[in-house]
Amino acid sequence: MVPDGLLGVAEVGRLTGLSRKALRHYEELGLVTPATRTHAGYRLYDGEALRRIELVNRAKVLGLRLSEAKEFLHVAEGCCGDHHPELAAIVEGKLAETEARIAELQSLRGTLHGVLDRLASNEGLHRCEEALCTCRTPLTIGRKGS
Repeated sequence: MVPDGLLGVAEVGRLTGLSRKALRHYEELGLVTPATRTHAGYRLYDGEALRRIELVNRAKVLGLRLSEAKEFLHVAEGCCGDHHPELAAIVEGKLAETEARIAELQSLRGTLHGVLDRLASNEGLHRCEEALCTCRTPLTIGRKGS
């Protein structure tokens, strides 16, 4: 029997969408801690654990990895009304990382369009001068001294 106000792993999973394995992983990372355990050793969680899981979910929406979420939790907990430049630094760092990824993807898109344009102009015929061609150039991947 679960004491009032405490939830078992299955109930936490139902409320949060976390699997048992994910919940255990969160616990291993120090993101959430069971309030107590039953006599049989089953983990029981309280409202504080659910609140922390919600904060982790918010961190994930911001694109933070679970390792970054721990720092986010530390800064975000009890922050209402307080000035937390650390939180702005976390978000600014994630924004810079995201903008770099966008730039990389835009470059990749340009490269792919270029390859498709060349293929279209060649009517799909193979041309050995293409950067993707390996007919004339020996492969050097994994070879030493090449």
